[in-house]
Amino acid sequence: MKKQAYAVAAVVDSIAATVRGTNALRKVTKTALMPALAVASPPRDPGMAVGLAGSWAGDVALLGDSDRAFRTGLFSFLVAHVGYTAALARRSSPGARKAVVPIVAASTAGAFAFSRAAGPMGRPVGLYALTLGTMVAAASTVRGTGSRRVVGGAALFAVSDALLGASRFVLKGRWARIASAGVMPTYAAAQWLIHTGFEQGERPPPENPLDALC
Repeated sequence: MKKQAYAVAAVVDSIAATVRGTNALRKVTKTALMPALAVASPPRDPGMAVGLAGSWAGDVALLGDSDRAFRTGLFSFLVAHVGYTAALARRSSPGARKAVVPIVAASTAGAFAFSRAAGPMGRPVGLYALTLGTMVAAASTVRGTGSRRVVGGAALFAVSDALLGASRFVLKGRWARIASAGVMPTYAAAQWLIHTGFEQGERPPPENPLDALC
């Protein structure tokens, strides 16, 4: 039931985000997303808790359309990614750290491109993109139970933010609306995969093999 509550909130908010005149509804659905995730997958790691809290603050801030609201949301999610990175780094596998090189290179290039496109907000957008890239790089070094979910979630987070950045700074008209429509579905899936994947890796192995089937 807890998982279904998050799924319902995510689906309703994703649909509402594409429809005009649904601001009142989104104040409920979008604000409820991270609390619903916290109930479905309670964070045990302090870094994951910071990530969840920062994401909730960012969700609330981005209900507004002003530049000030965008900056507040940007800072809130930056804090969230610092928390996620710290948690993921704790489960980093030394043998997997070579994978960060292409990710860091891609995130640096993306940060430069979006900072140029963002105009007056170029510096904070570039800093945020680098922080997001660091989180994705940290996720790529996680191994063990739940690691695929974590990596997939981090990648979807990058996709979601790229769509948001493109719809706000790069694309216009119909194409901007199409990109914007993909932001919430990818974001909600990303958060779910990161938290549930990390939670799977934190669970102790069952003493009885039959317990794994429960």
